[in-house]
Amino acid sequence: MSFKILLVEDDIDLNETIKEFLENFYEVEVAFDGEEALNKAYEKQFDLIILDVKLPKLDGFEVAKRIREFSKVAIIFLTSLDSEKDIERGFLSGGDDYIRKPFLLKELKLRIDAILKRIYGGELVKIGDFEFDLENLELKKENKVIHLKPKVAKLLKFFIQNRGKVLSKGEILEYLYEFYEEANEASLRTFINILRHILGKECIKTIKGIGYKFVC
Repeated sequence: MSFKILLVEDDIDLNETIKEFLENFYEVEVAFDGEEALNKAYEKQFDLIILDVKLPKLDGFEVAKRIREFSKVAIIFLTSLDSEKDIERGFLSGGDDYIRKPFLLKELKLRIDAILKRIYGGELVKIGDFEFDLENLELKKENKVIHLKPKVAKLLKFFIQNRGKVLSKGEILEYLYEFYEEANEASLRTFINILRHILGKECIKTIKGIGYKFVC
């Protein structure tokens, strides 16, 4: 599994150019207006959103502001606006970075990689004697692959992304299940027990009445 990016750009030619370039490195989904972008961000899990500011229906600043009501996904703004006030507004609305048009595709990739590395710590993450590949969702110990069911592997990735943070059951279920799937709290407890059995009980703390915290 590669990092998943939502590209929001209403210029059809530019959208296609960026998409074709980024698909060499990531999974890319596109949107062409603010409402479509907001709906996709709500319905699906993305690792990063590239967001044009001047969009039909809802501008990028408003889209980012609304996304921040339900998600902490990384956001990079693309825009021809370059005043200090516009840049400030971009960051205040929830942006993580701000790229002025025109730009080099290589620069965009470098910005994306820097943010993803900061958030996810690179592709390979150490967990005690284990090593977890965030891209392929593969857990290894002494170079031997430990098979994990897809939802268990996805849960481990989410825990790693949020090390040391208290995560509510609702947050975890929202991440694990697509909007068309029925979230299952009993299954979540099973996934937790599987990870505790593999990694050690001390790695996942139960926060009574709230959820869990990953500390390894």
